[in-house]
Amino acid sequence: MKKFFILLSILLFNAFIFGQKKQHIVEAKETLYGISKKYNVSIEDLKRENPKLLERTPQIGEKLSIPENNTPNKVSNSKNVELEENSNNKISEIGSSKGNKSNSENISKDDIIDNIVRQNLNEPNYIYITIEPKETLYSLSKKYNVSIETIQKLNPTMDIHGPKIGEVLKLPNKNSKLKERKVIKSDTILNESKNTSLPSDYYSKDAINVVMILPFQSKSNKEKELALDFYSGAKLALDSLSNNGKRFNLSLIDNSDGTNFVDMINSYDFSTTNLIIGPLFKSDLINVAKINKNIPIISPFTSSDELDDYSNIIMYNTKEQTLIEKLADELLKKYDGEKIYILYDENNYQNALYLQSLILSRKNNAEVILTQNAQEIKTEQNLVTDETDDIYAVLISDKESLTKQYLDQLLELNQSNVFPISLNYSYLFDLPKYSNQLLQMGLLYSDTNYVNENGFNEEKTLNSYKKKFCESLNKYSVSGFDVTYDILNRVDSKGNLADHSMKIERKQLSNKYYFNRVKKSGAWTNQGVRIIKLM
Repeated sequence: MKKFFILLSILLFNAFIFGQKKQHIVEAKETLYGISKKYNVSIEDLKRENPKLLERTPQIGEKLSIPENNTPNKVSNSKNVELEENSNNKISEIGSSKGNKSNSENISKDDIIDNIVRQNLNEPNYIYITIEPKETLYSLSKKYNVSIETIQKLNPTMDIHGPKIGEVLKLPNKNSKLKERKVIKSDTILNESKNTSLPSDYYSKDAINVVMILPFQSKSNKEKELALDFYSGAKLALDSLSNNGKRFNLSLIDNSDGTNFVDMINSYDFSTTNLIIGPLFKSDLINVAKINKNIPIISPFTSSDELDDYSNIIMYNTKEQTLIEKLADELLKKYDGEKIYILYDENNYQNALYLQSLILSRKNNAEVILTQNAQEIKTEQNLVTDETDDIYAVLISDKESLTKQYLDQLLELNQSNVFPISLNYSYLFDLPKYSNQLLQMGLLYSDTNYVNENGFNEEKTLNSYKKKFCESLNKYSVSGFDVTYDILNRVDSKGNLADHSMKIERKQLSNKYYFNRVKKSGAWTNQGVRIIKLM
């Protein structure tokens, strides 16, 4: 009987022990992603086990219940560390988080954004510091004008005898600019308030110092996704460049808070910066260009004429004016007196006029008809030869309704007598209803987002992205790759960008790139265009 009670006690004790949920106390810099990887559980399971996490991020000092997982944890000893395939390259995030998984592990875009955003972005009233030698609770309270009790309350996991060297503490943010406070200087983690900058002695010597400005935490989901897509493509480019021996330091700035953006960039020290990629939008680009007149600033998407006066801005998105000029060149290569119809919408009247003027300046006898009605495009029988005359049918519109009317009208005509041309690509071109006929007619169009998926280098890059991020490239991630890869290959090892290097044509995934200045001492704009002809 005694043995029975001993055995029963052991079983009950084991049941009690194994029935307890594993607990984790959240420390500074930790994210849901990092915690999930530490215990080899999914983020969804963590949130299910801790319902408060459905509404917010983990808070420092908070106790989390860790769900059970019978799968062996292959990464239990890993830390949320900086992405650094090449030891010569450093990536820091200002106002954001850093993180990486091993090259053999697939990561999603959600994983990246979770690693980019640190808690100090979600808690703008707090800062994070790293403890240096000889710093004590008393000296910290004096230096940051905060009571010892407050420091202890904000950092419940800190040793009761005081902080240790290298420990990260959370403190109230009583000075938004924090110009004098040192950033955490580490080969793995850099964490800082979003209104600060890296000290000049942080950067690797003989490396290109790049700042990337993106709206990672925009309230607009569309803008946030655009930023993440762009960054994921840029990250793939940086990996490739790093593997090829290119040395760089990358700092990320989150410009989601537009109202404080000017203050942010005014407080940032750009003295060691060689290149700025972004911001994405016109007004922010102008603000950065005014403050940093000697640093090249990359505009990935907008090519607005309002940027033309800034000599340090480089516009990667080909202007519509350039697209029209290239189309005119293609049209006139085989032009032999045919009638030319230009179908346009109300937003493209000036573009239609410009194309008409280009044609007439070189073929002054040409008959060029502007119209907004697709049904006015028609072939006519030649009274002399009794044959149907050829025509050019040009579409200058990105409106789906007008594009459909254009394509339907083409099908009504004698296809052997029509040469279709479009300023832009439309997905309608690929629909079964139209694709075969357009192929026979030899549709010609410009496309700055076309990726030849069957090309050797293109296929290799597409596969690398899919393997790394578990999804296919879209036009924004393609732009992130193209822009980053192209510009860093134009910059020399000392970080200089010579005029002659801007004029060299380079082919990337989606487009060709070579640049001319819009005017003397004006912005650089891309002259590269891919003209696609179906055949």
